Amino acid sequence: MTTNGHDNDRDEDGTRKVQVYRFRIDKTEYENPLPDLTGRDLLVIAGKHHPERFKLLQKIGATMKPIALDEVVHVSDKGEERFITLPLDQTEGEQALPLRRDFVLPEGDRETLDATGLRWETVQDMGVPRVVIRGYPVRAGYAPERTDLMLRLLPGYPTSQIDMWYFHPPLARTDGAQIRALVGDIFEGKHWQGWSRHRTGLNPWRPDIDDIGTHLAVVEHNLAKEVGAA
Repeated sequence: MTTNGHDNDRDEDGTRKVQVYRFRIDKTEYENPLPDLTGRDLLVIAGKHHPERFKLLQKIGATMKPIALDEVVHVSDKGEERFITLPLDQTEGEQALPLRRDFVLPEGDRETLDATGLRWETVQDMGVPRVVIRGYPVRAGYAPERTDLMLRLLPGYPTSQIDMWYFHPPLARTDGAQIRALVGDIFEGKHWQGWSRHRTGLNPWRPDIDDIGTHLAVVEHNLAKEVGAA
């Protein structure tokens, strides 16, 4: 019986093997069907959904090689390539303030917030636990384009619901129209703009499903709805 070079591409049952390429980013191993990936591709694979906010480094021996977002990297099927991500949350000559972690969030919430690529903090203030996302990007139709977003957590969260959300600096519609149903809150010595939006009996808080991730989806929906984009 004769064989040819294509036999190596198939399993014993005759089906074609699926080639995968392995690599590690930070401490996690990944597989991908493509051997040539850009720095941007690698960051997205690692869950960095805003890759421009990260620097990617490839560990080659004892050196660390910077990989540009559009630079192509060839990975092998041996899993030898190692990459490290570095958040770009500092400006030149200015050191970022240390993050506050006054209380611990559930693991799912931490993963959601980490995936944004933004600086986030948990702050216990006057007995109220708050989650603050720094430099939150705001959709078109508002100014400024970035603001801090704050969520107040009620006792018993995540069984208790998250209600409303707050911005500082406050948002304004770029068409000059007034944003409806706003309230205020003082935090960090600043006046925060609260959006008075509440769940209804038809859309109640689901303790086994809802969390910071689903509440951020509600925030995004209401930002779009306010300017007629939802």
